[in-house]
Amino acid sequence: MRMPAVLQTRVARRFFALFVLAAFLPLALVGALSLTQLRDLMLQQGDQRLAATAKTYGMGIFERLLGATEVAAGVAGGEAGADSAMAQRNFRSLALLSGGRITQLMGEPLALELGEAQLRRLASGKPVAIVRAEASRARVFVAAPSRKGDGRAVVGEVRTRYLWGPSDELPAGTEFCTLEDVTRTVMFCQAPGGEGALRAYAARASETSATQTWERDGEVHRARSWAQFMGAAFGTADWIVVASQTEQAQLGRMLEYRRIYVPVVILALLLVTWFTFRQARNIVEPVGSLARRARSMAQGDFDERLRMKRDDEFGELADAFDRMSHRLGRQFASLKALSQIDGLILTTQDTAQVIRTVLQRLAQMVPADSTTLSIFERDQGDHARTYYMSAGPEGAFMMDRQRMDESTRAQLEQDPEGRWLDLATAAQGLTYLTHARSGGMRGALVQPIVWRGVPCGVLVLAYREAANPDEEDMARVREIADRVAVAVSSAWRDEQLYQQAHYDPLTGAPNRMLFKDRLGIEIARSHREGYRFALLFIDLDHFKSVNDSFGHAAGDIVLREAATRISQCLRASDTVSRQGGDEFTVLVTNIQHAEEAWLIAEAIVAALSREFMVGDQRCFLSASVGIASYPIDGTNAEVLLKSADTAMYRAKAGGRAQVVFYEEKMNTEALTRLTLDRDLRVAIQRGELEMHYQPQLDLRTGLIRGAEALLRWRHPTKGLISPVRFIPLAEESGFIEQLGQWTIARVCEQMGRWRAEGIVLEQVAVNFSPRQFRRRNVVDQVAHCIAEARIPASCLEIEITEGLLLDRGEAVEGALRDLASAGHLIALDDFGTGFSSMSYLKRLPVNTLKIDRVFIDGMEQGSDAEAIVAAIIAMAHALGKTVIAEGVETDQQAEVLRRLRCDEIQGFLVSPALPAQQFAAFVRSFRQSDSPRAAALHE
Repeated sequence: MRMPAVLQTRVARRFFALFVLAAFLPLALVGALSLTQLRDLMLQQGDQRLAATAKTYGMGIFERLLGATEVAAGVAGGEAGADSAMAQRNFRSLALLSGGRITQLMGEPLALELGEAQLRRLASGKPVAIVRAEASRARVFVAAPSRKGDGRAVVGEVRTRYLWGPSDELPAGTEFCTLEDVTRTVMFCQAPGGEGALRAYAARASETSATQTWERDGEVHRARSWAQFMGAAFGTADWIVVASQTEQAQLGRMLEYRRIYVPVVILALLLVTWFTFRQARNIVEPVGSLARRARSMAQGDFDERLRMKRDDEFGELADAFDRMSHRLGRQFASLKALSQIDGLILTTQDTAQVIRTVLQRLAQMVPADSTTLSIFERDQGDHARTYYMSAGPEGAFMMDRQRMDESTRAQLEQDPEGRWLDLATAAQGLTYLTHARSGGMRGALVQPIVWRGVPCGVLVLAYREAANPDEEDMARVREIADRVAVAVSSAWRDEQLYQQAHYDPLTGAPNRMLFKDRLGIEIARSHREGYRFALLFIDLDHFKSVNDSFGHAAGDIVLREAATRISQCLRASDTVSRQGGDEFTVLVTNIQHAEEAWLIAEAIVAALSREFMVGDQRCFLSASVGIASYPIDGTNAEVLLKSADTAMYRAKAGGRAQVVFYEEKMNTEALTRLTLDRDLRVAIQRGELEMHYQPQLDLRTGLIRGAEALLRWRHPTKGLISPVRFIPLAEESGFIEQLGQWTIARVCEQMGRWRAEGIVLEQVAVNFSPRQFRRRNVVDQVAHCIAEARIPASCLEIEITEGLLLDRGEAVEGALRDLASAGHLIALDDFGTGFSSMSYLKRLPVNTLKIDRVFIDGMEQGSDAEAIVAAIIAMAHALGKTVIAEGVETDQQAEVLRRLRCDEIQGFLVSPALPAQQFAAFVRSFRQSDSPRAAALHE
């Protein structure tokens, strides 16, 4: 953790340490001693309470034993029956001693022999207590003589619950154990596993009454004992009662006290630290600030200001530092800015970079509330570019174009040394003051930028308060203006040379040199990133007739118009160039398929086929275009240009006014794809698209549970076109989104009709394209179709492929969860053929897996395909998902799938995909009860 700035000096650290230690050590010592004393006191009081508890418990045992003796004496004298409630509550068994004979009165027979001393005591009329230790427990017996003195006595085993008391009546948090003093027999112990420690403690109890401690389960226990005298009353050794508690129980209130005490001590320490920190800062910080400011000035930093608001010697010294730093800073900033501007003028052709530096440095050299620098355009003298820095701590470099009044240059020529203007009275036509006026400025210093006696710009420093800058500031501004004038003139000259070297003077398009540079850059980029691009070579057909008929001036007009029309057909990333004469080249970048370049070339041919106006005359031209593709037709600029030129001459030889690829087969493919794409886009309006439905059979019931909707295109001339041909084309062109929306609407509408006719399917699956999930409203589109058809959402099953999950993972996951939440089932098609991943099945709401037909083919011969299918079915069932096998064509395949417990099948064995009416008729006729085929499939 970084140390506070005020403590980063040695003096401050020593001062702070002394103050803190002076308060911290005594307070910490007092706190530690207080807690220690309090702990000892709490433990002492706890031990006293524990000793009192042991005594109370021991006296209770003694009293209960006396009570049992009274009951036994009453039984011996015949005062109460052996089955009386009192005797049964106190004793487990009772026996009568009379004349040396034992008569069992209650409970189990007593196997107890009394010694001579015990018999003599009974004969003298005194009771006897006997303790017998056994393997599992200690038994306590009481022998009481009859009060009548007839020599009879009753011996009974005292009940444990009565003698030691109910466990729920014992003090909470306290554990008791009772031992015999002589034999150390444990008669009763409430602490499980603590008998050993208690026995060792009881052995020392007669020697000392001090508290004993031991650990159990990571907790420290404390114990005190009480020796209950038993000799006089019962003629037996003393009973030692041990009571124990955990230290935490005894220190409970101390812990509460510590939770309050410790924060109070910490707060006191924090207060001491805070007061010490403030005092150290008030004394040490000014000295440190002055020292840092002196070091920064020595390193050339004059921008920082101390600004100490103190009315002592530190404040006066800081003010003197600030004034000196300000003056030195302006002088050094001026020299540095002039040096940097000079360096930029010599090393760069970018005028904007020079102007940016000027605006940034002027703020350091001459303070102003707003600074703008306007540069007149070289080719349009009545226009100017006004540069400025936007408001804010990190102002952006901005530029506006403005039209200049005719009198602006004349006014600037009259004041080459600059002057102060009151913006309230200045002429409104001075548009270079617009930015200052809009910012609420009241006055402005206007410094013309003059090169060889001609104004080429103006520098404006505006102020909110009307205060004229001093002469020193005026001199700095003039020096800056002179250097800007040099930079502008140099940029104008370099710009003119670059324009002449790289652009066609007639059309303004890049010339052959610049085009080759851009072509080389595009080749390197496409090679590095794996892109494709195309090169178009364009030649105007019969252009010579325009020069011959209308003259070369008219030909120049036509060429300029041709370049404009070509540019209008291109994208922003494409480049058109004039190679010379009536030849143009176009660089079409970043294309996926050759027909993209074909479409652009077709648009260019169409644009150049429109009439050209030459004065009052009209003329018509055409264009021949050759196309070369990278990298198929060449991998360097020369080869590509040659290939495109060759293709252009083929176009001319083939009749002109057409587009030709360098490779003939590409012409055929591009034309075919283009025609097919155009026909597909109008297929919906012409009613050429239709939906077919392939049934899905439940192998367990033999019923048709659902179907898969498949799109078919019945072309008027080409017949039925396979989806394998037109679906990829729709994907590439983006038309798949419209096709998908149409498909969903038609399927929902058809299901609504079927339900009205009594044909109820559990679901119909519709394939979704990756492009459909690119739209955020895909869920809303599906919901709208469901609502229009008035069918349950569960009737429409969304069928996707694994490739869709790889294409747009997060977007697809969100849409699938929304669709599942709406009630739709999700099916994963072609499972096993792509990047099958258990993570998909775990993460996504997939209900159904469709096994691709590649695993079904040959499965009946017991090949590896059967093992794969079995594994997929077992995995799917373990995850609670339904399995559909596609492409089932034979009874053997169906039998294997039935044996593997596949849920449903789909394929020619059941039925091919059928139009809606035929599918409805098929479902009606397909019943398990009346269809042999259904029965065969169900068996």
